[in-house]
Amino acid sequence: MTESNPITAYLTVGLGGAVGCMLRYGVAQFFLKAKPDNPFIAVATVNIVGSLLIGLLAGYFTEKNATLYLLLVVGFLGGFTTFSSYSLDLLAMLERQLYSQALIFALGQVLLGLAAAALGFAITTKLL
Repeated sequence: MTESNPITAYLTVGLGGAVGCMLRYGVAQFFLKAKPDNPFIAVATVNIVGSLLIGLLAGYFTEKNATLYLLLVVGFLGGFTTFSSYSLDLLAMLERQLYSQALIFALGQVLLGLAAAALGFAITTKLL
């Protein structure tokens, strides 16, 4: 899905991405204060919530509004979700030899993220 004006599309994605990045940083700061012994929970939370939101928004905006799709799905959720941070956190767990925690972290995010995306998509395509 593309916006008719390429410059507007880039600015739209950039704006959404900036807001998504700032929100991800805020979530990380919250969890660092709330759970200082488990900083990995922030990435898991962001990825699962982001998966639900991407299912909801992609299912709703794909054919309806190119600008909102670019702003919210490509930009905001692209900036908010954190696969690269997920990978780094998983690597840190493996380096610390937290193998059972790493396995739960990896499988849990993949399975819960997939389920959340499917749920969000089903909600918007079947109910709206």
